[in-house]
Amino acid sequence: MNLQELLEKDREKLLASLRQAGTPDQAVPVIESEYDRILYQYNEQCSDEYERRCASMILQSARISAPLIDSIGETKIWEQGGKLISGESKKVRGPAILLIIAGIVLVLASAAVIAGPEVALNKVFAMPASAGALALGIVFLFLAGLFFRKTTKASYSEKELKAEPRIDAEKIWRTMHAAVLVADRNITDALAARKNEEAKNGKDPEEEKTDLALYSDLLEAQLSKDGEYALDQISKVPFYLHQKGIETMEFNEEHRSWFDVIPGEKKETIRPALVRDGRLLKKGIVSGDY
Repeated sequence: MNLQELLEKDREKLLASLRQAGTPDQAVPVIESEYDRILYQYNEQCSDEYERRCASMILQSARISAPLIDSIGETKIWEQGGKLISGESKKVRGPAILLIIAGIVLVLASAAVIAGPEVALNKVFAMPASAGALALGIVFLFLAGLFFRKTTKASYSEKELKAEPRIDAEKIWRTMHAAVLVADRNITDALAARKNEEAKNGKDPEEEKTDLALYSDLLEAQLSKDGEYALDQISKVPFYLHQKGIETMEFNEEHRSWFDVIPGEKKETIRPALVRDGRLLKKGIVSGDY
């Protein structure tokens, strides 16, 4: 399985872990852990040391960039603080001021009448007028007291606004999926570049392994001094050639030019022709009258 397939296998588990993390800071360890997990699984199934190193370097780069992933979804905002503080105050209203003035004037006028000379007014009329003015002044002052407005003032201490960004789990998943797609492509390109470089130097790891296996079996057959065993090992040669893309072909009229003919009592293929992709690599030999 490649990195993409390993990540897709963990999709639901990864999304659940990201949603539980909630915030970008808490999501980073989840992302890093997932990269570590799929790299471990990839290396467990890979026997090529060069390929394992490539996968490790590429995924380590993706892991380091985990904090840079654009993962912000919606932002949660709430208030903190705001304790209620209550208090009372008195406020003087306009009518109360007028009543106070009128009341004071009436009280002073009543006092002036009472304290004035007797000749100024007839005592019969002066005393009731003075008493009336005094009474009215007292009423005005009383009403002025009622017009004082008592208010209750409520205030709040300073509130603190807090914002907490929330992650978008699906967005992170899509980013990671794109990252492993690029990683798989880079690993494939690195392996192809290595193969091309080795081919230029006359080395093909797979062909070299095939050749060594063939040579080893043939040498074992030679040293065994067992003719039947030697023939059995030689019979494997066509299969080894097939693994390298080379086919063995016995004589046929359609490809007569691919064979050298030598005299012989019977018609038979002495050596098959070697062909790759329809192109002759080595002529075969036949005997008989062709």
